[in-house]
Amino acid sequence: MIKKSYQRRHLRAPFKESVLYADGSYVLKAHALNISEGGILLDELPSFPETDEVPLMISLPQLPALKNFSILKMQTFSRDLFSRHVIRAKARMVRREELSKNLDNIFRSRFGLEFIRISPNEQKYIEDYVSTFSSNLIYLQTMIDSFNTDDETKMRARTLAKILGYNDIEKIAQLRAQVTHDYKSLQWL
Repeated sequence: MIKKSYQRRHLRAPFKESVLYADGSYVLKAHALNISEGGILLDELPSFPETDEVPLMISLPQLPALKNFSILKMQTFSRDLFSRHVIRAKARMVRREELSKNLDNIFRSRFGLEFIRISPNEQKYIEDYVSTFSSNLIYLQTMIDSFNTDDETKMRARTLAKILGYNDIEKIAQLRAQVTHDYKSLQWL
């Protein structure tokens, strides 16, 4: 197996939200896995359009920097409170990854799409999302590394994990592995 160890052109961050895309006169929904200024990774597509340009519509949350939030403010914060910006772009498929290693995934593929038409203003929204998510992810990793320090650190780590879309009741070793994977995925393949 060839180990990939080269840097990506753009930082990317986990983005586990629904995305709308057009296939002819139909509008379909896919599930995104990550996003960067340069593109998006989609999963759970009912079909992929046979066209060079795929119109996309993405509702991107505007994340706050959470490291300065009090524990009470974090506990009362909800992902539903994030303001959102709708991004319209056109993309093309640059990678298709078959997931047929087990029977559950036999008819499933992931598609790496590169943005080919997107306004600089909308790229800036994506850049801000990725940058803020990255700083929140690093803060979460710090909280996990200090997990057994005191009860407030434990509570802060669990609450932050929930806000960022992780399972807040996950065993700490599993949460650490997921966060570490996502951190490594920011820049490296």
